[in-house]
Amino acid sequence: MPASNPAEQVATKVPFDCLVLGGGPGGMTAAIYLARMNRKALLIDGGCSRARLIPRSYNHPGFPGGVKGRDLLGRMREQMAELGVSVVDGDVTGLEKTTDGFFQMDIDGRPVFGQNVIFATGLEDNLPPFEDAADLVSSGYLRICPICDGYEIAGRPVAVIGSTLRAVAEARFLKTFTTSIAIVTLGEVPGWDEATDAELRDEGIAVVEQELLTLSRTETGELDLLFEDGSRMNGVVLYTALGVRPRSRIAQQIGVRLEEDGRITTGPHQETNVDGCFAAGDVVTGLNQLGVAMAHGEVAAVAIHNRLRNGTG
Repeated sequence: MPASNPAEQVATKVPFDCLVLGGGPGGMTAAIYLARMNRKALLIDGGCSRARLIPRSYNHPGFPGGVKGRDLLGRMREQMAELGVSVVDGDVTGLEKTTDGFFQMDIDGRPVFGQNVIFATGLEDNLPPFEDAADLVSSGYLRICPICDGYEIAGRPVAVIGSTLRAVAEARFLKTFTTSIAIVTLGEVPGWDEATDAELRDEGIAVVEQELLTLSRTETGELDLLFEDGSRMNGVVLYTALGVRPRSRIAQQIGVRLEEDGRITTGPHQETNVDGCFAAGDVVTGLNQLGVAMAHGEVAAVAIHNRLRNGTG
């Protein structure tokens, strides 16, 4: 069974081969691969994996009928337990490199040490200002990934929340799955020019600038929207396109290079510019998908194994 805390390592300051920061699919895949290469990994789980909000993913290979995000995380936790991976449920409050070349990570005030670090910290979605926004996501009424579930729209009308070009791009992407699309700005003035307005009209994408008064859940997974001027949109599949916030603060703290949007820059083996630091999953620039995060974790784990095997990390 995995250790509930790294007390023995803290007491002796014996470093782990790798500290994996993040308990989502990317981080857990890395820990599983490291364990299967007989490497000692510690996984720190802050309990905020984006995957936990997935009501059911139908596009993740190998799961006919789909898989719930929490179920997938639970199965991966079970697999780590079988391999004896040490897990700490907690938050990382600091990270630094020691004079002897190891990484010291403070977890809720407790220090642990490692020869390598994988940042699999993910990102957080900017959700609309609804009181129950997170519950709407986890219950499937508010969607955040058209790549994941656009296929399930099946021609139903769609509304995309947003007032920036991000919302425009998402609305255009969704035209693959339906012909009835509107952008709902929630009372915000659209942040695009008149030329884009004209293009949207030509493309049949409506723009609703009225404030939203209420939304009501239907029994079939859609929402009914009532706007300030009394107009309604009934039975719509609702997406949000308000952007994301990468969880890269700890990585930046140790000098890891970030992109303009705050995501971590990596090389072909998921390495960062800081020797011994790697990154995987949604916090890395690229496609936000379960399979991509897992692949990142696999690549990073093998790279770290080879560093240790060659005596370079």
